Amino acid sequence: MSEMQNKFIEFMKKDGLSENTYMSYANDVKLFEKYYNDSYGEELDQIIHADISTYINYLFKHNISPKTINRKVAALKRYNKFLLEEGKQENIVIVDKDYIKVQKTMINKELPTSQEINRLKHFASRDEKNAVRDYCFISIFIYCGLRESEIITIRLVDIKLDERFINIIGKGNKFRQIVINNFVYSALVEYLEERYKIDTDNPYLFVGQKNRNNKEPLNRNFCNRLLNKYKDLCKIDKLHPHLLRAYFCTNALHNAGYTIEQVANQAGHSSLNTTKGYLVTSQEDLISLANKL
Repeated sequence: MSEMQNKFIEFMKKDGLSENTYMSYANDVKLFEKYYNDSYGEELDQIIHADISTYINYLFKHNISPKTINRKVAALKRYNKFLLEEGKQENIVIVDKDYIKVQKTMINKELPTSQEINRLKHFASRDEKNAVRDYCFISIFIYCGLRESEIITIRLVDIKLDERFINIIGKGNKFRQIVINNFVYSALVEYLEERYKIDTDNPYLFVGQKNRNNKEPLNRNFCNRLLNKYKDLCKIDKLHPHLLRAYFCTNALHNAGYTIEQVANQAGHSSLNTTKGYLVTSQEDLISLANKL
């Protein structure tokens, strides 16, 4: 990476962006820089509004989805702010109207069914080497609505079994307490019994071979590796952390009777609009409701 790209990443880290977000934004800016150089034969030194409109049109012609285009525009706006701080730009040129208005569909058939979730729990609990740990990890994913970065950074001192909650430091270093249900409580009790027998000074709840001898949390890639291990057994084609987070939000609202505000609090969303983006209604449910008209 260039010096400018590294400074941009440090700028985003200071703003509290997650690793996944700031790396995606850095890559989006890198791609725009290539497009800019190929198109105009010069290096990108500041953001020009007219170029943004041209770039959006270019992305449309290459069949990039509106949602992805909006993410790229958000990345460039963040870069615009960075250039402003660096003294290379005098103002913010990207405005709200540059984003494409997208009406979120309520229909999504990719959310796991209850049967698939039960299969996931079943096979996780049967793992030959790490059944207790994996089952606990999966249970927190399913019933707590946490981000992968939040799960791997749970410390032993954050767990309050008697009070039935876990302290979480979430996105932007925001503190919240998430409630644990009977499934998570039982999984934690069983795993903690095993965890306290591990000879390690690591303060984090979940440990593996790579962090047993240090005081660091597991790498967030552990989450994807864990889910990839079970997705074929469970026959869930697109099993990933974001999908389980959406499952929690939808299940909490539609089946458990949470209010949307309670879902937002548990998931760590500062805006209800963010929570709404996680809520999914199956086509069958909408048809059932439509037939009541």
